[in-house]
Amino acid sequence: MSISELLKTEDKAVTEQEKTQRPRPTFTPSTDLYSNEEAHTLVLDLPGVKESDLEISLEKDELRISAKTSVSEPNGNLRYSEYGTGDYKRTFVLSEPVDEDKISAVLQNGVLRLKLPRKKPLSKKIEVKTQ
Repeated sequence: MSISELLKTEDKAVTEQEKTQRPRPTFTPSTDLYSNEEAHTLVLDLPGVKESDLEISLEKDELRISAKTSVSEPNGNLRYSEYGTGDYKRTFVLSEPVDEDKISAVLQNGVLRLKLPRKKPLSKKIEVKTQ
């Protein structure tokens, strides 16, 4: 296969893939951050998101939150809108380690509460010997 044929094949694949994807805006959800000595708590506004459409991942120090909405549009022509629907995506870089085993997330009434407990520093007593 020549280079030009390969490029045409790649272009065709991209075009076919784009046709299957629905055009949806992606929003950055509004977020509040609370901290105390024990944990950080993130509160994100995610209206229209179901628990099954929410994905939260933590890799190294990067926390990723993404969600898809499944709001159905009513029949008829839209005349005026103050509220946009779409998907949500937000990434945070954590400045300190968190206890990954104790992270909790609760989604209720379009609000996600994500609790990130701080990792307690391990202290080790070092024994000093004399010679």
